[in-house]
This record gives sequence, structure tokens and C-alpha cells, in this order.
Amino acid sequence: MSTLISVGLAVVFGVLAGSSAVVVFNRMPAGWLCDYGEEPEGELKQKDVPRIKSYPWKMAFSMLFVLSAVKMAAFDLQYAAAAIVSMWALLIIAIADQKYMIIPDQFVVLLAITAFSYVPYHASFLSPLWGALIGGGCMLVIGVIGKLLFKKEALGFGDVKLFAAVGLITGPFGVSVILMASSFLSCFVFGISLLRKKVKRTDVLALGPYIAFSAAVYLVFA
Repeated sequence: MSTLISVGLAVVFGVLAGSSAVVVFNRMPAGWLCDYGEEPEGELKQKDVPRIKSYPWKMAFSMLFVLSAVKMAAFDLQYAAAAIVSMWALLIIAIADQKYMIIPDQFVVLLAITAFSYVPYHASFLSPLWGALIGGGCMLVIGVIGKLLFKKEALGFGDVKLFAAVGLITGPFGVSVILMASSFLSCFVFGISLLRKKVKRTDVLALGPYIAFSAAVYLVFA
């Protein structure tokens, strides 16, 4: 009976998470989707135009959240609840970076706050701190090296903050796996896009969606 209750709650929270992600993204202040010192322009200034359509995205996101929540809740409802909130923040971050090339600080902060829920699942209380240092530190080093090699910003500071927050959640091992997975996935997609002539070598790729996807997969299957 307890398993059925857990699964039922997972379905409810999954539907709520998927639907609310679309609503929140469409209604959040336009300034959250702009870089520091910038003013909203174009689509962001049009309050009556949805940033993403309700159909089919509410349904698609809800299905993904439900499947993920059911899988996790069957083993640990507390972990599932924490992971759904984390994945909800990751989804909004991914959409924002893909669509507007910005990672909203507000959702990175929310992601970092959810790290408190994972403390019982770490080997020690220092694991989240080491994870944040490894995640944020590696991305910072990569950004500095990229700037030296290409003479321009190769990595946004939003990616650094995002990886630090992911490290707080997953610890040293988890953030290392996510770093490798997101790097491979982004390079693979960029390479395919180059071959298909969809992008140029000098184009900048939004890393947020790949980081978010890799982190979400890790949370569900770790």
C-alpha cells in the first residue's frame, strides 16, 4: 500500500512540475532572462506572447517528470521529492539558456538550496562542498583556458555557477560524471551540427541544456 501511495504522489507532483515549469517560464520577470545591465528587448517585451507554447510542452514535460518521479519514488519518496524540485529548476535553466543564452541566477540559487535535501545521501557533510569546488573550479579553469586560446569568452560565468550548484547536490563523484557526460554530449551535438552546416566553428553553444540534461539523468539513475 505504501508503494502505491508513493507512486500516486509521484504522478501528482510530476504533472504539477511539468505544467508549472511552462507557466513559470512564461510569467517570470523579463529581466531575469537578460544579462546584467541589459534591458528586455524583442519577444521579452511582449507580455501577451508566450515564450514557450503550452501545447505540447506541458504534456511532454509532465510525462518526463511523472516517469522520473515514479522511478525514484518506488525506492525513496524523500529523494524523489528533492530530485523533482532540482530537475524543475534545471529544466527552466535549460530552456532559458537554449532560448536566450542566459542562466537565471534565481534558479541557480534554488538549485543550490535543494542541496540541503541531499545531505543524508552523501558520505560526509564535506562532500557537497567538494562537489561545488570541483564543479565550479573545473568550469572556471576551462573558461580561462578557452579565453586565452580563442581570445574571447568561451564560457559564461553562469555555467560556472550552475556547475557549482550541481556539485553541491551530487558531490565529487556525481559532478565529475556530469562534467564528462555534458562535455561529451555538447561536443557530439556541436560536431554533428558542424557536419550538417547548421553552425560555424566560431558559433557559441549554449551549455546549460547539456549540463541540465546530464544532471537530471544522473539524479534519476544514480
